[in-house]
Amino acid sequence: MKAIEIAKSYEPYVIEMRRKFHQYPEVSRQEVNTCRMICEELSGMGLSPRVVCETGVLVDIGDKSRSGRMAAIRTDIDALRVKEETGAPYASRIEGMMHACGHDAHIAMALASARILKDMEEQLPGGVRILFEPAEEVADGAFRMMDAGALNGVDTIYGTHVWAGIPAGTFSAQAGPRMASADFFTITVKGRSSHGSLPQNGVDPIVAAAAIIQNIQVALHREIPATEPSVVSFCQIHGGNTDNAIPDTVTIGGTGRAFSPEVRKAIPEIMERVLAGTAAAYRAEASLDYRWGSSALINDPEAARRAQKAIAENFGAEALKEFPVTTGGEDFAEYLGVVPGVFVFLGIENKELGAVYPNHSSHFTIDESALIKGAAAAVQYCLDYLGGNGL
Repeated sequence: MKAIEIAKSYEPYVIEMRRKFHQYPEVSRQEVNTCRMICEELSGMGLSPRVVCETGVLVDIGDKSRSGRMAAIRTDIDALRVKEETGAPYASRIEGMMHACGHDAHIAMALASARILKDMEEQLPGGVRILFEPAEEVADGAFRMMDAGALNGVDTIYGTHVWAGIPAGTFSAQAGPRMASADFFTITVKGRSSHGSLPQNGVDPIVAAAAIIQNIQVALHREIPATEPSVVSFCQIHGGNTDNAIPDTVTIGGTGRAFSPEVRKAIPEIMERVLAGTAAAYRAEASLDYRWGSSALINDPEAARRAQKAIAENFGAEALKEFPVTTGGEDFAEYLGVVPGVFVFLGIENKELGAVYPNHSSHFTIDESALIKGAAAAVQYCLDYLGGNGL
């Protein structure tokens, strides 16, 4: 059975849900209303959702005992602190918040998948669990969901992310590394304040901070092999509050990204050594607070082949596109460290509709016709796995 044959009847529903959730975005760890609305929808289908880790939701459909197999579909539900500028009639009603990364679309697709699976529940050759994960944007939602038992009994997992830059209704389901690890850091540089006209009477943390930034970038480029993709970006710097006084302290914030676990580990080690030596050269002191975020996202080869087959089965081989890796981060990677699975990019770009802006843009919008395809592909992956088809 092709999932799209049942899914087609839910195309108006998936669009309605996307617009409903789009109007009421909630940021990480505050998804209370979002959680409530998800539970209401699932309960209305005759399902029994469970709230976990405060605002996460789990729901099971079917019965694993039928085949000894359980597949999972994961979606994320949090929004961003972005002021929406799309002008859409269903634009965010919450000032300063927006589903600028497409998690509203993800919720809608997961709910549509739930409806499709519920329709065929008696024929399901196993169980399917749908995970509605909070706090993905701050990279701790997956850990919290797993601590709550989200993967207990799960044998494989499927995730989808709507993505600008890929034609609407097409998919990238490639094996291997797909997204980078995403870690964050704060450097604190301590000097000694003095009048700006008499710098010799103090220790200038601003000059030391500038040198630290430059030296770390050079060291990283000299020590990490050019064949290993990685990036360290310094994204904020704070120090001082007047034009004629050198401050005591400067703080620098940023992010480190890598695809290799070895390179990921090496980045803070290099930074620690360089900032200590550079600070000492300027008579300052410096410390590094390096915070591990999400791991590199690496698709299981067999799961990727299964996803490709499911997509081609429903939409033809032409629906599969090659898409380069991205240094964006995604905590779906943590699930893949526990069970084999696949993370699929669903294209939502359509120039005629103005759906051309990147994820996290205040103008971000999507071609909603792609959403029912995303829901159907997730269901087909689960059906094929549970039935022992498609690898």
